[in-house]
Amino acid sequence: LSLLPVTNKQTNEFIKRMGITASSLNLTDFDIEQISSYCSNVFTSAEIQTLYKRFQQLDKKHKGYISEDELLNIPELAINPLAPRIVQLFVNVNFKEFCRLLSLLSKNANEKAKISFMFRVYDVDADGIVSRNDFEIILRQLVGSTLSEEKIDALVQKAMNEILDIENNNNNNNNNN
Repeated sequence: LSLLPVTNKQTNEFIKRMGITASSLNLTDFDIEQISSYCSNVFTSAEIQTLYKRFQQLDKKHKGYISEDELLNIPELAINPLAPRIVQLFVNVNFKEFCRLLSLLSKNANEKAKISFMFRVYDVDADGIVSRNDFEIILRQLVGSTLSEEKIDALVQKAMNEILDIENNNNNNNNNN
């Protein structure tokens, strides 16, 4: 009995001695059901298993989460102008959370979930409001140095005016009902 781990530290040392890492364990049917449910049943069992293999490939040090450097090694993400913002949302997530975030990008995700995710992308300072400053940061990431300061400012102002117009129309429609 003294060979069995008792404390968390002993358990971690035992796991390391046995060669078991967070990404070397296989998913059970129960794990797949839990993840599927957590992701609003957007993914099939086969898709979850494929995502797990990809997660294992990304988690190079077998920590059980994906670091910023590991995320930026994804070629499709590295060339995306919003990569810094996307990495902020995905960095240091475990497999379950990785699936949940990816489920929001799935064609099977509901519209409300997709809008909520996009709001999180654009709400750079995470204050619950997509402000002019948030929008300007995202726009700068999208266009880089291809536009002048004046053009960026004009685009931001135009977008903010359009949002105000939409809000005013919605308020007028609500007041008329």
